[in-house]
Amino acid sequence: MNSPATNFKSLWKPFLIAAALAFVYATVLVKLGADWWDDENYSHGLLVPFVIGYIIWLEFDTLKNAPKNPSVWLGFALIFSALVLLLGGTLGAELFTRRFSLVLTLAGIVVYFWGAKFLKLLVVPFALLLFAIPIPRIAFNKIALPLQMYASQMAIWGMRFFEVPSVRKGNVIEILPQGATQIVALEVVEACSGIRSLMTLVTLALVLAYFTGSGDKRARNGWFDFLRNFDFWRAIILMLSAIPIAVFTNAARVTATGVLTYQYGNRATEGALHDASGWLVYVAALVLLLLVNLGLKKVLSFKSQVSSQSESQITDFGFQNENRKMNIKDEEASPSSTVSASPRLRVSVPLLVAVLLIGGIFINWFEQRGEAEVRRRSLSEVSTQLGDWRQKGNAIRFSALSEKLLATTDYTMREYVLPEGRMANLYVGYYASQRFGVTYHSPLHCLPSSGWTMKQPQYIEIKSASGKTFTANKFIIENGVYKEVLIYWYQGRGRATASEYTDKINTVWDSVLRRRSDGAMVRVMTGVGNSEAEATAKAIDLAAQAAAQLSEFVPE
Repeated sequence: MNSPATNFKSLWKPFLIAAALAFVYATVLVKLGADWWDDENYSHGLLVPFVIGYIIWLEFDTLKNAPKNPSVWLGFALIFSALVLLLGGTLGAELFTRRFSLVLTLAGIVVYFWGAKFLKLLVVPFALLLFAIPIPRIAFNKIALPLQMYASQMAIWGMRFFEVPSVRKGNVIEILPQGATQIVALEVVEACSGIRSLMTLVTLALVLAYFTGSGDKRARNGWFDFLRNFDFWRAIILMLSAIPIAVFTNAARVTATGVLTYQYGNRATEGALHDASGWLVYVAALVLLLLVNLGLKKVLSFKSQVSSQSESQITDFGFQNENRKMNIKDEEASPSSTVSASPRLRVSVPLLVAVLLIGGIFINWFEQRGEAEVRRRSLSEVSTQLGDWRQKGNAIRFSALSEKLLATTDYTMREYVLPEGRMANLYVGYYASQRFGVTYHSPLHCLPSSGWTMKQPQYIEIKSASGKTFTANKFIIENGVYKEVLIYWYQGRGRATASEYTDKINTVWDSVLRRRSDGAMVRVMTGVGNSEAEATAKAIDLAAQAAAQLSEFVPE
């Protein structure tokens, strides 16, 4: 790479911008780094900044010689939108929104100084940064749960091939080891579902596609000309192939664990052997990914020969990592020339820094001002009688590990019984604040991981004993011989809703206007028995009785 000596007099500009970004996104960067370190699903994020730096270093000459057309207004529009997202994510306890805001701000800065088309040269670095950002927990759970089900089903097929007697209940596989009388339950958790290796594999697929560019050198000045690029489609296919590869390799891991459990019992699910199998999954998945890439290059390589010798030597998608130069127009005086921005507003580092600092001060003020104090009673004081329902026994407590995962401020779980003997379970989990990523755990994600299958989803109207009407979710859930009616909803700050997304929007709104993000998830379960209609009616009755009394414990 040929580059001139660094102009130290101009270093203050990037340093000032970096300092402003650090001020605005300090808490975001600290939390993101902690998640990369602690969350094995995204531990590859620790390497992403170095990979991005290396790619930019390789592309330095191409970036330096690229035509630049600063777009001040568009750049400011992107930065302003990013700051709005940062504010909304801060107030609404949505970490992904805050982190995506950082990516959008960086894109806005690129557009501000060099123009929108310059972003095409940085597609891969920006994509890598996006893949290193943990997706929202709501979306993560919706992805992880089907993968868990697919992995467990494929594992069952594999175990039956090896003649291992097994039964699947949701994502829990039950096996009776040889010579044993105690059934061993294998839970296909997120780590065994493929979701963990999937995040890393998608990132590796993009890196692999970048560093194995085919040599397609066609000039493309249009925004959508990359669709004719062989390397673009190879990257897309590679990233999509990471999904079945992740599921298949992890299903093979569960199958092997099941076979070993059948032979040796619980010892196969513990210790160094089980941990080592996780690393073997990564190695096997990477080998499969390399084979897919090799196959794609063999099958589709003829497309890279379509390029004409008269066209300029560049790939818009940015996959060529050497000898790439932009086709610069004659009217540009030099390769490094910059087209001036609108005469009404020119590129200005101090102006950009001022915008970032003002936005950062405003957002940090919202974040640091704290939440309004609300008085409430402890959920342990919930009445032992709700209408005709009377509490049976003492309140139920989760294990220390479950309590840590739930991270509630306060919760209660009790059994209530009617005079005729019908029993129901009531759970209320309260969160005093949701600003810092701690939020509800939906039954849609928790129950299937415990072996329950959820059927017949529908919305129902519940009229509380106080006269208020709200919408709740209703499911029929099954686990082996057990079949129950499930009703749940989200309640807080005077609202009750069935939708997790609606509640999230309400949380942002109330956080801005009322300085509050507290709330609770309420769940009622009762056995179906001989009549599903009767069980549903009884569950609705308990839900209505509970909702009428919760305002003292979940403040309005």
